[in-house]
Amino acid sequence: MSAPLELPISANPTSVLFTLLPGPSRKRCVIAYRYQLTYRNPDPDASGCVMTWDVSGGRLNYQIALERQEDGQLRCHCTCADAVYRAEEEGRCCKHVEGLLEFGRPARHLPQPLQRIGA
Repeated sequence: MSAPLELPISANPTSVLFTLLPGPSRKRCVIAYRYQLTYRNPDPDASGCVMTWDVSGGRLNYQIALERQEDGQLRCHCTCADAVYRAEEEGRCCKHVEGLLEFGRPARHLPQPLQRIGA
């Protein structure tokens, strides 16, 4: 059994974001995921790492890095298994990156609460 997750409190409230994503279980129940900004490049136009986020809420913690390529294009990288072994090769994003990219966009749909049968 792993140790309980300790979430540090940030002095800057805008550097922590929360969203609801399908959880890690096979039932895919919706749970809260937390995104903590851990690094932001002081030169936002420079090539290389622009920012990094720590992601928690599922079974494991992950890190997302936003990279600016030499041609100016931005790419997100996540350390989760889906991104490393499947998503990037297929040209798609994992759920952690999709969740981060949804911030600031209009909500398409809100997750529905689970209903008990016979309740």
